[in-house]
Amino acid sequence: MSLPALSLQDHIACVATVQRFSVLVDAGRYDEAAALFAAEGVLRRPDEQINGREALRSSFEARPSHRLTRHIVTNVLVEPNGEGRAKAFCYVSVYRHLGAAGSDVQLPVAARAPETVAEYHDELAWHDGGWQIVHRTVKPVFDTNGVTAART
Repeated sequence: MSLPALSLQDHIACVATVQRFSVLVDAGRYDEAAALFAAEGVLRRPDEQINGREALRSSFEARPSHRLTRHIVTNVLVEPNGEGRAKAFCYVSVYRHLGAAGSDVQLPVAARAPETVAEYHDELAWHDGGWQIVHRTVKPVFDTNGVTAART
């Protein structure tokens, strides 16, 4: 028994949800980033699991204001996973710069290799007129410093 195919429109919307999350986090738009998760959505990293949209928002807001990140999302694959559900996979390369506490980061900053390259394994569901992330698992693959890969 095969699953019904996602419409092209749903496929594009799922890809946009996966990509939009990283853009919003990098821009410090944490309310909007958290809203891409279902109310009871889960973000699982190797060192923690964050349950629920409000906990996600609090976690994002706890990020140091002088930390600059760019999450480069590539190779997004989306497949149907039942009625009104999809699963997605992508690679994410994370670039980070930590400026001086209490001061704004001045662009451009010196370029470095990505701090980590990870995989996102997502489960999405159609809810309230849009696609939301129900569950995201972050799986680090390459890590330049052995400590922060889990924080993508």
